[in-house]
Amino acid sequence: MDKLRKAACWLLVIPYIGLLWPPLYNVREPAMFGFPFFYWYQLLWVPITAMLTFIAYRSARYDD
Repeated sequence: MDKLRKAACWLLVIPYIGLLWPPLYNVREPAMFGFPFFYWYQLLWVPITAMLTFIAYRSARYDD
């Protein structure tokens, strides 16, 4: 069970890596709904990060 908790904590590294290097996503195209890629790429990470945080929390919490 401890390995599962450790693996769940590694999920929190994914958003960090996805947003670590801005030159990777500092472009205008492809635009979505008039927003340049730079903005919607970062906004896309908000729900992804929330979901990964939820999964890590549920996996790492201790049930009494």
